[in-house]
Amino acid sequence: MKSLAYLALIATAGLSVAGYAEEPNQKADKSNPDRMICRSEPVIGSRLAKTKRCMTKAQWDEDRRLTRMQLEQNQGGRYKNN
Repeated sequence: MKSLAYLALIATAGLSVAGYAEEPNQKADKSNPDRMICRSEPVIGSRLAKTKRCMTKAQWDEDRRLTRMQLEQNQGGRYKNN
């Protein structure tokens, strides 16, 4: 019976915290370029280690654009039709 009471207490606490975690206007603000986004990225050479990178949405978009440009440049420069 105690374990059921503990489970109910934990569930209630979790729901009350989840309700206050996000502000109501934050959900509609996902297109904001100044919104911070954090991602976990694996460390090369390790199966377990991860690093956390936090940047704004605009910085993530720019990083994605530059990475794609670099990849296309590297792939296109190898094979020439002469």
